[in-house]
Amino acid sequence: MILSVIIVSYNSSSFLELCLHSVAKAISQLEIESEVIVVDNSSSDDSCEVLNNKFSFVKLIQNDENIGFSKANNLGVSKAKGKYICILNPDTVLQENTFDEILKFYKSNIKVGFVGCQMIDGNGMFLKESKRVIPSIFSSFMKVLGISKFYYSALDKDKRGYIDILAGAFMFVEKTIYDSVKGFDEDYFMYGEDIDLSYKALKKGYSNYYLGDVKIIHFKGESTDKNSVYINRFYNAMYIFYTKHFNKFLFTKILAYSFFKFIISIKNLSNFSDLGLKLVNSKTAYKNTFLVTGSTDDKISIIATRVDLNYLAINKTENSLLIFDLNSISLSEIINHFDFISESNSFRIIVPNTNFYVGSDYADKKGQIIRF
Repeated sequence: MILSVIIVSYNSSSFLELCLHSVAKAISQLEIESEVIVVDNSSSDDSCEVLNNKFSFVKLIQNDENIGFSKANNLGVSKAKGKYICILNPDTVLQENTFDEILKFYKSNIKVGFVGCQMIDGNGMFLKESKRVIPSIFSSFMKVLGISKFYYSALDKDKRGYIDILAGAFMFVEKTIYDSVKGFDEDYFMYGEDIDLSYKALKKGYSNYYLGDVKIIHFKGESTDKNSVYINRFYNAMYIFYTKHFNKFLFTKILAYSFFKFIISIKNLSNFSDLGLKLVNSKTAYKNTFLVTGSTDDKISIIATRVDLNYLAINKTENSLLIFDLNSISLSEIINHFDFISESNSFRIIVPNTNFYVGSDYADKKGQIIRF
């Protein structure tokens, strides 16, 4: 077994279905033995039913309770048989060549730890957490004040290069390395665990890399809402990370604890941008609605103007809703169009062989699911 893909899911049924479709496409490009493991954290939606009925290739682990992101991933990895593993969020969309590009890079370099890629959100906007530096009290404080340049890497978003910290939405690594750093620290329930895992690899002498020319969608907000609970969990996670790796003395631990509690109180009472997770797009009405498809099939009962990719290439669209038909257009074509079409537009993707499409105009809210 060469590759094991691990997906931890919680109430993300529709987005998970799109994710698995993209994973299947990406795996099909490889002539290797692979597996997909989904760990369901006691979802109350129809996630498990959908997996059992539609995705026979998935190995499903059903938890009786939500054991958190870290513990669930470690559980999935413990069952994995692949030489390489990919930690993947259920609200991501890969391109057909994603795994192929990552594997080529991994095999052609030495002392590689974790490998990540460029993530864009549901509006085609670059997600800065794709490439981060090791967080400090200073950078965390500046982030609270809305100054995030100290928190993210200066590496060009479209380039390849060494990076300190990768995002847990997509982390590719050799399983022996994951095991050697003891996987995700289960003290973290949600948030901060990817920072900790990336840093542990660095401490072991491995180099983490960011591949800016490998691009995926991450519909941020679908797996969890970004609210006051999130704020508390994130900064508590930062406290765990800081005291675990940088502070051995009681006084400095007390100082760090007091600082992060102060940050939490500010974030809960203020209108500061929540960790850069601001409203990206607040459109409620569109000038036009386009169904972007390569098919003449009229089974898709959406009230929209039918166009193809050539139309988008030669015509400027603004303040429009673009619904991409994944039944007839490739993942790579969709993701590339997300990137260059005016950001005043909104995007949705029709999940193959279904009667719904998904997408998100927000970086900090749950995604939208529309049935037709």
